[in-house]
Amino acid sequence: MRYWKGSIALSSTRDYPLLRHVLQSGFVTHNQLFELLKLDYCVSSRNAFNNRVLRLVNHHLLIRHARPFTNREAVYSISGRGASELASKGDCFIHTDHLNNSMGRGQLNHSLDLNEIHLALKRSGTLVFWTPEMEIRSQSDLTGNGYWKYYDAVVVVRLAGQDCKFALEYERTPKAARHYVDVRQRIEMETLVHQFLYLVPNHDLLCFVTDKLNCKRAVYFGLFKDFLQETLALPVRRNGSPASVPLASVLTQGKQAQRTGMLFPGVAV
Repeated sequence: MRYWKGSIALSSTRDYPLLRHVLQSGFVTHNQLFELLKLDYCVSSRNAFNNRVLRLVNHHLLIRHARPFTNREAVYSISGRGASELASKGDCFIHTDHLNNSMGRGQLNHSLDLNEIHLALKRSGTLVFWTPEMEIRSQSDLTGNGYWKYYDAVVVVRLAGQDCKFALEYERTPKAARHYVDVRQRIEMETLVHQFLYLVPNHDLLCFVTDKLNCKRAVYFGLFKDFLQETLALPVRRNGSPASVPLASVLTQGKQAQRTGMLFPGVAV
């Protein structure tokens, strides 16, 4: 088959999974992208991966950003052309703000840290589904069966033979008090997920966010760096309680409570 000069033939098993990971991540480093694809069995050769990424950048399907700090590793985001190509293959609706490639360092670092959380779960062997914010937004905005909040991700893990679902939020920096009032209300109204995990970078922020999100729902809090090492064995605290318990225990107990229709005292599912 012949192609027009300057065109590109995309592989359904190599190129599209790569573009999809970049789109869903917002921003992703070169190494993170390789690891995500490797864990999905979409790539094995580092050289072949490097060449494929370069090819997609040269054809303006990916945007390459040079990081002006740390190890200067390349960072990628999806281009308008790349997003359009994925949309033509049936990928979900993409908000224009997801394609804003001039976002500040805070948003970039948030995306890269969230990728590390995603990778830690994939490496643990427990991850069943990872629904990124982009898909959550699409479902919430375009269907009648959406979430009350744009979570960073909705995660399903398999523990003791059962699938456990929770909403994940990575709170990298503190927000204004009015922000947490709205979040607390939205969590209280949520019906599609019944457990919520907030990861934060340090103890001070953990105390701050725990205090601001003191509601009836099962909201748990833990440290980002500890999660990367311990994943589902991470010690977490529930709002209103000083005791720490392993995240895996929280999720399995929550699953059992969901089956009985009572997730916390006095409130039925």
